[in-house]
Amino acid sequence: MAMIVDAFAGKLVERLANAIEEKAIMVLGVKDKLQKLQQTMKMITCVLKDAERRGIQQDEAVKLWVEELKDVMYDAEDIIDLCMIQGTGLLLQDDHHHTQLAESSATAFKRVRHSLTSFSNTVRSVPFQYEIADQIKNLNVKLEKISEDKDKFNFITSSSSNSSDACVVNQPSSRQSSSLPEPDIVGWDIRDATKSLVELLVSPHEQKCRLFAIVGMGGIGKTTFAQQIYNDSKINDHFVLHSWIWVSKSSTLKTDLLKEIIRNVGDSYGESKTVAELQENLSNILHGKSLFLVLDDVWDANVWIDLIKNPIQIATTKCRVLVTTRDRNTAMKMRAAHIHNVSKLSSDFGWELLCKKVFTNNEVSDMQRMKDIGMQIIEKCDGLPIAIKAIASVLLTKDRNKAEWENVLNSDAWTITGLPEELRGALYLSYEALPSALKQCFLYCSLKPKNHKFYLNELVLEWIAEGFIKPRGNSSMEDDANNCYMELIKRSFLQPTPNYVDMSRCTMHDLLRDLAQALAGNENFLGDPQDVQAVDSIKKLRRLTVSSERDSVSIEHLDSLRRLSLWTPPNLNTSMIGSLKHLRLLILNGDKIENIPNSIGDLVHLRLLNLCKTGICELPDSLGNLINLQFLLLSYCKSLHILPKSITKLCNLRRLILHETPLNYVPKGIGKLKHLNYLTEFVLGNNGINEGEGCDLEELQMLENLSSLDIKNLEKGRGKSALVFSNKLSLRKLGLGCTPNISGHVHQQEMDNIAQVFDELSPSTSLTDLTIKFYFGARYPKWMTHTSISTAFVELTYLKLINCSNCPQLPPFGQLPQLKYLRIEGATSIVSIGPEFLGNGEPTESAFPKLECLVLHDMANWEEWSLISGEEDNKLESSNLLLFPHLKTITISHCPKLKALPRGLNVIQQLQIGGALNLSKVSDLRALRELVVNHCPMLKCVEKLESLQSLKIIATANNSLPEWLISFLQQHEKVHDNPFYLQLVCGSQALKGCLKGHPNWVFLQQVPRLEAYAENKSMYLKYTKDPFSYQTNVD
Repeated sequence: MAMIVDAFAGKLVERLANAIEEKAIMVLGVKDKLQKLQQTMKMITCVLKDAERRGIQQDEAVKLWVEELKDVMYDAEDIIDLCMIQGTGLLLQDDHHHTQLAESSATAFKRVRHSLTSFSNTVRSVPFQYEIADQIKNLNVKLEKISEDKDKFNFITSSSSNSSDACVVNQPSSRQSSSLPEPDIVGWDIRDATKSLVELLVSPHEQKCRLFAIVGMGGIGKTTFAQQIYNDSKINDHFVLHSWIWVSKSSTLKTDLLKEIIRNVGDSYGESKTVAELQENLSNILHGKSLFLVLDDVWDANVWIDLIKNPIQIATTKCRVLVTTRDRNTAMKMRAAHIHNVSKLSSDFGWELLCKKVFTNNEVSDMQRMKDIGMQIIEKCDGLPIAIKAIASVLLTKDRNKAEWENVLNSDAWTITGLPEELRGALYLSYEALPSALKQCFLYCSLKPKNHKFYLNELVLEWIAEGFIKPRGNSSMEDDANNCYMELIKRSFLQPTPNYVDMSRCTMHDLLRDLAQALAGNENFLGDPQDVQAVDSIKKLRRLTVSSERDSVSIEHLDSLRRLSLWTPPNLNTSMIGSLKHLRLLILNGDKIENIPNSIGDLVHLRLLNLCKTGICELPDSLGNLINLQFLLLSYCKSLHILPKSITKLCNLRRLILHETPLNYVPKGIGKLKHLNYLTEFVLGNNGINEGEGCDLEELQMLENLSSLDIKNLEKGRGKSALVFSNKLSLRKLGLGCTPNISGHVHQQEMDNIAQVFDELSPSTSLTDLTIKFYFGARYPKWMTHTSISTAFVELTYLKLINCSNCPQLPPFGQLPQLKYLRIEGATSIVSIGPEFLGNGEPTESAFPKLECLVLHDMANWEEWSLISGEEDNKLESSNLLLFPHLKTITISHCPKLKALPRGLNVIQQLQIGGALNLSKVSDLRALRELVVNHCPMLKCVEKLESLQSLKIIATANNSLPEWLISFLQQHEKVHDNPFYLQLVCGSQALKGCLKGHPNWVFLQQVPRLEAYAENKSMYLKYTKDPFSYQTNVD
């Protein structure tokens, strides 16, 4: 059941309680009827946990009872909306200060009158408030009957506790597969099997193309095993190209799979669109090279046989394909040379995995104390890693005592029926242990296509719009939804993508997605709408995600829909949108969506409207009728230049997202949207064509609840800019931008004016993220250069200065106490960076105390960089100055005049330098582990890098290796110890000079591991010293 019935009921009871106290309800005269509805709902709520479980176990009578209850609850939610709309309109009719809002509500009332047929056949001549009263009366009659019927089922009652449903991250403690290795590997058998299969894959054979398969049931660890093989050093050394493709059972387009392989091997498919064109493109890219390809989660053998096999087999010199599949027959159809069956984990290895997940600090005494009962729990998981991880997420929320663990062991959730066998037991028990709010959030994920990645910002807004998130105390709904997201990660229902350090992108295991879809039942559907038409329970469908390969789709007879999402390319006849009166979420993406009908104003229940990446050029004025709308997403609408003035009537709007949408202006009156907390690319003024239109800074002053704000065209700022941020205590993320200067010339008066505008802004001290773009003043704002910067921005963590081209000197950023990331880009007036960068031009005891990443890009005139001035430079080694104590990474690119790096960068671990045409030396970086040098022709000396483990040199214009490299290899014998890795991307002549028997081989043969490429990887050399391996396609 897509809506968790007890959570739904609890939320409805709370909404009714809040509504009863509203003046809008008082004026309608329906308070008593709503109170009765609330009281009856409260009596029903205490049996709903048991009712939900019995419904899952296919108790048909209970399922029917729950369906009837949910129908009433859905109608009750709509009634509350209509009451608030009507009552608010009546209250505001005589208030001349709110004329616009009253007009909006009045228009909405007229539209609502035509959406009531699903409630009752009331007489249309009766005044509207009496129609609502009759509908509430009818709902009370239905609900009383449902309440009486509950006694027939002898439900087990449970106490309801709002606190248990809170998504708290700090309580005790379907995926798209990734090639990155799983950290929680247990048992010698997988390590031995990995070693054995790797040897088979790299061993010589008369067949140049061979396929191997890993077979096992879902959740047994096939992908984890394949990840270990894919990341093995021998696989990396024996194959020039590597590609990991997640195939899955979902209807992924054939062209998408081919494109993904091409992208994975580091190339582009260009203008190729058809299967034949892409196959030819792939064949050309692979010609003369060796390839290791993983096809993960294959259900159809023809993916290999008909689509991928021929272009790979024809083109490559050597190819090994590793397939994971649940079906041995699929592997046999693909002619696998070897099939490895993955066995279930033994009890001991299962316990080892559970301990890794539960006892994260390696508490040995607790492990010993809980082992007996833990082993009994492991036995119930039947050796499946996914089940053990799921049950671990439950145990993390329990106290470490035997009573708590025995409750888990003896839970009747282990024996639940009514689900496919592979979804019972530990997987269902881990779901059952979720708070109701989290259950709803988890089931919602079943609406995303199987190849979909989950993004934090996307899920947070949709969960709120669905009503899954309850406001709690002083925290925002967005913060609470973030907590729910992190809790699902903590409980292993979502798996974070490893290269997203903030965990803002996730995937979901197939079995967990299958569980979500099984529990969601007939309220959710993902697929082709034409298939929906054949479903018997079409009238009960509440949420639809359209995924189809058709050119166009139509949606008919889906009058109960609350959520509609269009994911894939087909066109949709948008004229029917206005007939979907109950919609709360409307997500239409893709450039085939070119118009939004005026009837969208009929959707008075709508909370979220996402039109990103559409081809729309205008929005109807009726948009202003959507006074329940919370989130309006209009990013990347390249043809949209004007918003309707009625947008200022969206009194409940929380987010307005306009990223990369070329608006001429934002309508005046946006400051009236008091709930707005997130606003991107807010355009100041207008484009000069629409005279009299557009907003000034005073509009922003009225938006007191903003937590994230991005402003464009600040040179057009008018009004009292000094007060803009004075009342924004919640502001955390701020972007300040001017119009990009195409001509390159700015008058002095313009520079003075913009400096004055920025000086007056003075952002809040609560900022954690600040970006300034295209600022053209001759100096940075006073609030950035003031001696008190360390106290003015005590929380600032991320700082980006992009194309501030006229400022010759950087502010004292070294004094920012929490700064972790600093990016300076396009600062073309800077010639020198000196001690002022650290703090006020004088030596300080500490500078950049928390900085971890520093990026310096496109600084065309930058020549010198020093940390300490004058004679004190010689004292740097012996001084007590603490400079960049946590700095890990420096990236310098397109800074052609930079001559040298400063002394004192002693702790950095990674350095990337590109396009530093005058740089001559890299030295004295004792902690450096990774160095990338890209086109630095004047570099002559690289030395004193004792910790270096990886060196990459890109010099495609050179016909020989850099002299400094030969010297470096000669003088530093330590780099010849494992795990030093040298990678060269060079010209063809330079590569030939690296081969056996050529001059450079005498130096290179001492390197533990070497890869060299030329001509876009069409020429290669791969060498490993121990065990010896030497491969090249160059004569």
